[in-house]
Amino acid sequence: MLIYWALFLTPIYFIFGKAQGGTRTSQLEWSIYGLSLIILIGLRHQVGGDWVNYLEGLELESAIEWSDLFSKRDPGYTLISWFSIGLGASVYGINLTCSIIFVVGLLNFSRTQPYPWIAILVATPYLVIMVAMGYTRQAAALGFLMYSFKHLMQGRVVSYLTLVLFAGMMHKTAFVFAALLLFRPGSGKLKGILGIGLIVGLIGAAYFVEQAETFVLNYVTYSMESGGAVIRILMNVLPALLLFWSWKKWKLLFADYWLWGLFAILSLACLPIVSLASTAVDRMSLYLIPLQLVVWARFPLVVQGSISRTLAFIMIALYYAAVQFTYLNYGSYVSAWLPYDNLLFHIF
Repeated sequence: MLIYWALFLTPIYFIFGKAQGGTRTSQLEWSIYGLSLIILIGLRHQVGGDWVNYLEGLELESAIEWSDLFSKRDPGYTLISWFSIGLGASVYGINLTCSIIFVVGLLNFSRTQPYPWIAILVATPYLVIMVAMGYTRQAAALGFLMYSFKHLMQGRVVSYLTLVLFAGMMHKTAFVFAALLLFRPGSGKLKGILGIGLIVGLIGAAYFVEQAETFVLNYVTYSMESGGAVIRILMNVLPALLLFWSWKKWKLLFADYWLWGLFAILSLACLPIVSLASTAVDRMSLYLIPLQLVVWARFPLVVQGSISRTLAFIMIALYYAAVQFTYLNYGSYVSAWLPYDNLLFHIF
């Protein structure tokens, strides 16, 4: 458990230590932190809720022919698995590759925020520890998506869609983010309506087309529930409400207000439908977690006065410390994350 708290305390040090002392984070420090994160996520050993499932999947993927790679539902992940198996790297090669994608996306995304270490702090309890160490495919998809948002804001349509394509190849549900292009300012109401239709349609296609019967039986009919789904969705709802509470300031301060306003709407929409299919909504809500990073990393700019900003830093730190404490001590499946073990620790 100590390794998880070390991860949490690292951004605390940079927020309350170096930053308050007026010292900026050097490129070397960012590189060391990123490399450490890649090793801790990518070379973990028997850590994560889906560890056994991924190991079982290796047997099936090892028998896949090259000509069949891109016929699979997540061809990007299958391709990484195929090469990893061929090189004898097993699940560690897969996890390491996916962790690089995730960490590069997370750091790039966080460093575009006014307070990047707050974004890292917010990401640590759930996005880093639970998602990146538990849901390998979606973590890689999130890495591509977080990297893509800067391209979206810069109007680089081709590069944005390319990154969304890569994300969708890691986990098909990520294709839904292609529709965000239709919500950009100046796109018009008709394109916005079309975008909503695409979002609904792509989500439906991702979950129903390939495995409709399995989905209905496992997710709806038998009310398959993800433990704590409502709590995790509420973690997105809180910053969504905060964003709308300070909407006028957001529009004045941030050019990408429309993007995170859309994320906030989707986060609020998840709440009333979670009871219908909690596991499905829970997994889709993972893609909305960047809203937490953005809102909390910008919140100190919304409040006025140095004292208020310091209190905002403290409040955010205490809130996410409580989140991490709760998950690590009372999470339904936390035994899959404890104790933490790493492949390199066996070697050294």
